[in-house]
Amino acid sequence: MNSNTTLSPILSEKLATLKNNICRFPKVSIAFSGGVDSTLLLKVAVEVLGENVLPITVNGAMLPRSEFEEAQALAKEIGATPLVLEADVFSLENFVKNPADRCYHCKKFIFTQIKNAAMDNGYDMILDGSNLDDMKDYRPGIKALGELGVFSPLKESGLTKQDIRDISAYYGLPTATKPAMACLATRIPTNTAITPAALAAIEAGEDYLKSLGLSQYRLRLLGNTAKIECEPKDFNAIIENRLTLIDTLKNLGIKTITLDLAGYGCGNMNS
Repeated sequence: MNSNTTLSPILSEKLATLKNNICRFPKVSIAFSGGVDSTLLLKVAVEVLGENVLPITVNGAMLPRSEFEEAQALAKEIGATPLVLEADVFSLENFVKNPADRCYHCKKFIFTQIKNAAMDNGYDMILDGSNLDDMKDYRPGIKALGELGVFSPLKESGLTKQDIRDISAYYGLPTATKPAMACLATRIPTNTAITPAALAAIEAGEDYLKSLGLSQYRLRLLGNTAKIECEPKDFNAIIENRLTLIDTLKNLGIKTITLDLAGYGCGNMNS
């Protein structure tokens, strides 16, 4: 990973603050998904703490298989070996029922497992990749992190999502331009039951959208209707490949396929 840019004085100061916030602890465990935020956090933590960093990746139906595999490869490239935990989210009633605070229950469930595994391995401090912009969105899961004593150094260092992308580019991380990702359950409307079949259909559908090279995308599932969201500049890619897209989604049991002309919007399924 080679640096391919320089940092502004402001970003340099924020990066120094991030390093100092991480160095407050002699060893840390990091909730690592392979996304933009947790990848930068892992990179900087390994830089300042070396081998005293344990990334923990939780694998389950809410995470696309391709994302899990990319996360493992990224961690190895950074120089860390994740501890992998398997999470059966369908054993959690408040995940399946999908209430407005589903994310709180799911985060509590997952991070309790992360905390227990970290402590079993001698790590008392858990870090996660929440950033300053997350405070502006509806994020009930943040409450669970606070209850479990999880520390968010990116947020505490004043880093926004764009800051994280810029610093990631400075480090030459491939995630600098990676589309924002989220739990597959966020594609299903609140109070609509989440099933294994629904998550599998969303994952397969989004894998196809990813293959088109879209810059940002979501496949929202509304019963038997798929609503595709992407950046307006990528509409042509959808139209040009519409016949294959239709076949792909209909083979997944989806009857109606729509394209949201408003484009991609973060949190469109929030209640």
